[in-house]
Amino acid sequence: MATKKAASKSEATQILTRLQSNMKRLQRDAEGLLGRTRKQATQLISRDQRRALDRLFSQAKKLRTDLEKRAERASKNVESRAEQFLSTLEKETSKRLSPILKRLDLPSRKDIEALSRRIGQLEKRVRTSSRPVATATPAVQAPPSALAAEVPASLTDE
Repeated sequence: MATKKAASKSEATQILTRLQSNMKRLQRDAEGLLGRTRKQATQLISRDQRRALDRLFSQAKKLRTDLEKRAERASKNVESRAEQFLSTLEKETSKRLSPILKRLDLPSRKDIEALSRRIGQLEKRVRTSSRPVATATPAVQAPPSALAAEVPASLTDE
């Protein structure tokens, strides 16, 4: 019996040793698997985070271009409204000032220009007709541009 006990004890020790070595190997494998799993998890999370970040950047770019387009449209709209307003203002001003200017009986720019041309033509005639007569005293005449300059600018604008 002693030998059976000793053999059983040695067998038990061997089984225990093998069990311990298997447990150590299982623990090492589990730790390795855990490390690989952690690495893959961080890579997956990083990849997902990168994807999410890329999506955010693309949405930000789309938003930027959309805002630029809207700003451009708004700018054009404001410009066209300003042009319309200016045109309307000019028409209304002309419409309301015309009767006033007619009542004041002021000459228009066209009238003054026509008179200036007529004076120029008359000056030419006088010069051509006065050349043969050298004894006549020349009259001091202002050039047509000087006559036009004497008329205030506010009266010539129509």
